[in-house]
Amino acid sequence: MAEPAAPGVYVEEQKYALSSLRMDTRCLTGFVGIAERGPLHEPVLIESWDAYAAVFGGFDTPGSLPLSVYSFFKCGGSRCLIVRAANQEAARRARLSAVCCGGGELAFRAKSPGVWGNHISARIWHEGPRSGGPRAEAFSLSLSCKRKTETYLNLSLDPASGRWFVPYINSRSRFCCVENDGAKGLPKECFEIRAQGGADGIAEMSAGDFIGFYKGPGDYRGLGALECRDDVALVACPDAAWLLMQAGGSGEEKEEAFFAVQAAMVSQAERFPGRFAVLDTPPRCETGEAILWARRFATAAAALYYPAIDALDPLDAGGAKTVRIPPSGAVCGCIAATDSGRGIYHAPANVTVQGAASLAKRPSAAEQELLYAAGVNVLKYFPGAGIKIWGARTLCAEPAWRYINVRRTFTSISQGIKKGTHWAVFEPNTRELRKRLVRQVSGFLLELWMEGCLAGTTPEQAFFVRCDEELNPQENIDRGILAFEAGVAITRPAEFFRIFITAEKEGASVYAED
Repeated sequence: MAEPAAPGVYVEEQKYALSSLRMDTRCLTGFVGIAERGPLHEPVLIESWDAYAAVFGGFDTPGSLPLSVYSFFKCGGSRCLIVRAANQEAARRARLSAVCCGGGELAFRAKSPGVWGNHISARIWHEGPRSGGPRAEAFSLSLSCKRKTETYLNLSLDPASGRWFVPYINSRSRFCCVENDGAKGLPKECFEIRAQGGADGIAEMSAGDFIGFYKGPGDYRGLGALECRDDVALVACPDAAWLLMQAGGSGEEKEEAFFAVQAAMVSQAERFPGRFAVLDTPPRCETGEAILWARRFATAAAALYYPAIDALDPLDAGGAKTVRIPPSGAVCGCIAATDSGRGIYHAPANVTVQGAASLAKRPSAAEQELLYAAGVNVLKYFPGAGIKIWGARTLCAEPAWRYINVRRTFTSISQGIKKGTHWAVFEPNTRELRKRLVRQVSGFLLELWMEGCLAGTTPEQAFFVRCDEELNPQENIDRGILAFEAGVAITRPAEFFRIFITAEKEGASVYAED
């Protein structure tokens, strides 16, 4: 407020805030899978399908990652981290060389490993001297890859020039980086040189390439790369099923490799507060197999979805073809859309899966009952309404953690309180400090209750906060410990509606009971 010009009473309007604590409702999804190109084992933030295509290429890959990410954005997702996985030793960058007139060569290497680099070709021609003379002083270069072309004119061999070819090309090209491998003089003119030697490194992949590790900043691979971020909310690995299609090995060994990847996802979600794993059932499995698969897990930090989705092929202009993909990508998009549109405390269910044309299998009503009892969330077709996620259960048998939204909301509240009360560390452990904590946390929970996040018709029914002498005896105060207790009643989804029909003389009487 500006300094008053004369004595008097001045009113300044301010937005009333009950608490400075906030619940983080961002839903960043971490994907690990097989991509056409792009950096290996390096998390890259992507905010649109076009951004994904620019870094990791299109659908020209045997993996499901591109289609899963496409479905993620189509279903309402907005931000994700992409980790391209491959066998680090087998993946290679394509290479081409241009021989120079005075000896040596210019070595061009693809920006990232993969077969995609074998499609790169180069054309080189000389430019005339700038001030007369018989010898060329510059050269021009054209790089092409899959109908896309980059042209660089009047490149110089002089390191002092602003058009010195090494930094000029390396800072601009999306295809290659160039190295001066003992080059002397201009590169020889050529109509076309094709790159070769690029390898994806996916035929040699094992469970360890997906799982990876985290040894510290800058030293990580696979799923372990997501551990360098503390803001990842969802984790998905739609290409884990690739291990089931590998040549060699028994079916049991392949299944155990697939399970090992999902177990690593669950382990990471349990170790990182606020993280949740979205799992796919094995491809082509029947109802009984899906139930047995769910029984291999017992966790509140993950959910399992069945069956696979037949999504509209984005490359088919007619819109008639479909491609089969795991459901995890679309499910993550639906969860992210629910978080941003309705709130994290809403169950991510009864949501239409955009772009889904059909399902790999349509379980019967009896099969759905068995699947749901086992904690498997079914994707269900509704005539005229499309395909919807028809379940919001975790893989935990405990009633308190049965629902996805309950578990994620509780974790988000816990994290909000933890981050919002850091100011109290090293403060004098007095009664005044304890009262301040009670006021702040109570205000935070009251806001959540007013938004509909907590159950109960009154604040007293929705939450309590306690920080008294009983929780903080003198011996704890002497040890530097301050404890406060908070309890919340999180809203739960209404899964079952019972409809009773009673015949009466005047007609039929119908009422519903939740």
